[in-house]
Amino acid sequence: MIALTAYTTGGSPPFQPDATTPSNTNEPYLTWLTYVLAQNTSSIPQVISNSYQDDEQTVPLSYAISVCNGFAQLGARGISIIFGSGDSGVGKNGACISNDGTNSTTFLAMFPSTCPYVTSVGATKFINPEIVATDSANGFASGGGFSRYFTRPSFQDSAVEKYIGSLNGEFNGVYNQSGRAFPDLAAQGYHFTTIWNGSVTVLDGTSASTPTAAAIISLVNDALLAAGKPVLGWLNPWLYKEGWKGFTDVTVGSALGCNGTGFPAKEGWDAVTGFGTPVSLLFIFPLLWLGIRSSCELV
Repeated sequence: MIALTAYTTGGSPPFQPDATTPSNTNEPYLTWLTYVLAQNTSSIPQVISNSYQDDEQTVPLSYAISVCNGFAQLGARGISIIFGSGDSGVGKNGACISNDGTNSTTFLAMFPSTCPYVTSVGATKFINPEIVATDSANGFASGGGFSRYFTRPSFQDSAVEKYIGSLNGEFNGVYNQSGRAFPDLAAQGYHFTTIWNGSVTVLDGTSASTPTAAAIISLVNDALLAAGKPVLGWLNPWLYKEGWKGFTDVTVGSALGCNGTGFPAKEGWDAVTGFGTPVSLLFIFPLLWLGIRSSCELV
């Protein structure tokens, strides 16, 4: 059995309003990080799942950098940080407007998914074919995109440049082609049956796919530790180098939003399902036994 630790953190971080978020509902990540980073590594969960996201442009750049650097420190200590990619596709219809004074049309990236030191998880639905998760009944659309704050890390270059090229110039001007791209992977996130206070509720969202992915990573870590091997830690360099081989490519659907279709799923990495969904633990384990794992070097 793998132990579960739950964190609840109060606070009001610095904030820049936009059309989607006119009042401060952003998350106090730095308050939480200050606490967690002060703990002994042995007392910190080896995989941390977080379903909250903020419009990147509502987070002051200096604050976002401080938070991202904190996640880098956790990664260097062998902690895998997992975030959902958001539930509004590339942005809510009618709200895809920059808050820099120009009022220009823009796809809305989500933070902390835009931080290179976290692993971002999109959502899928159905099987044969497995497709991008959306639900017209509640407006849910799995999110994805490109940061305007953080440059694309080198380990993403090959996969992301191939994807951008496949778009043939579509969406030019409404996203940052040189930004950190997300999500990195995906998991099922549609019509999850959940139990809260004894009541059964069916929910959609990357808040379902993210803990699902985190649970799989936790089981992989458990097997690694049992074999005397180190845990995965910061996942992204491993994922873009070799780990993608353990995922099922999703090529149907798109990140709806901004009154359009948004980024489409395509062969290989894409800006709505990443590399796709885990094939199975039986497929992933052989990669790990061969010593292919995450590097903790902050490159």
